[in-house]
Amino acid sequence: MRTGQEDLEYFISLQEEKALESGEFSAQKWDRRAEAWNKERANKRKGDGRVVSAVAYLEQRGLLRPSFDVADIGCGPGRFAAAFAKRVRRVVGLDLSEKMVEHGREHIRREGLDNAALQVCDFRTLDLEKEGYQGAFDLVFSSMTPAIQGMDGLRKAMAMSRGWCCHITQLGGCNQLRERLMREVFGRKGSVWENRRGFYALFNILLLLGYEPETSYDHLHRETLLEPDEEYVESTLEHMLPAEEQTRENAEKIRRWLQGQRDRDGLVQEITDASYGRILWDVRVREEWPDGRKSL
Repeated sequence: MRTGQEDLEYFISLQEEKALESGEFSAQKWDRRAEAWNKERANKRKGDGRVVSAVAYLEQRGLLRPSFDVADIGCGPGRFAAAFAKRVRRVVGLDLSEKMVEHGREHIRREGLDNAALQVCDFRTLDLEKEGYQGAFDLVFSSMTPAIQGMDGLRKAMAMSRGWCCHITQLGGCNQLRERLMREVFGRKGSVWENRRGFYALFNILLLLGYEPETSYDHLHRETLLEPDEEYVESTLEHMLPAEEQTRENAEKIRRWLQGQRDRDGLVQEITDASYGRILWDVRVREEWPDGRKSL
């Protein structure tokens, strides 16, 4: 029978395995993704369903109060940060990608918000003491970011909080259009994705460390009519095929197939379903280990 310490080490190994995946901490990768997302949003291919859902959940829990200071780790293009800033005293957003932060700052400016600041930084090397972030926030929020995948990132996120932490993970989902494309063009199973291991590992780590993590779930359905232009072809190529198969030849196959799916207005219908898991915990509420240990 494994001991509690052995269980903890096992779940930490699951976290660290995900954290060390190549490319996850590449600023260049997220810069490219920022430009693609910005174009998708301009063409109404991306919605704010996740933001609306997260805000409703946190408001219901009383965690977006006017007196609160909030940190958003891996803030991306600033959608969560802007929504939080409309409800709390101060928001600080942190992201590895200069392009993400650039788009986020522009969004915050358009929204007329002066209580949200986005900062370009590598969270792994961020000096909390120097920045004044040690225990500086009532809520430390993160959504679908590699920044806290691994114990170093988790420790740092928790050290920033004087109250609560909330992390959102995408558990699974599918894109019906891209599933059909993969079957009909490449003869493979479609684009069903999931990340349950990271969610499962984080919950168990927190539980074994003596915290009382709460879980909740969200499901989003989206139907969009879009023009299958060059940006959409490139996005599909990146998301559907491994790097070694992201060739001009395969991009042309995708382009031709999408052209054949157009309706009379030249648009194609994209239907996506996604599920998300939320983990919420109070950093102040923690039981000691039987031998008195409390450190991470």
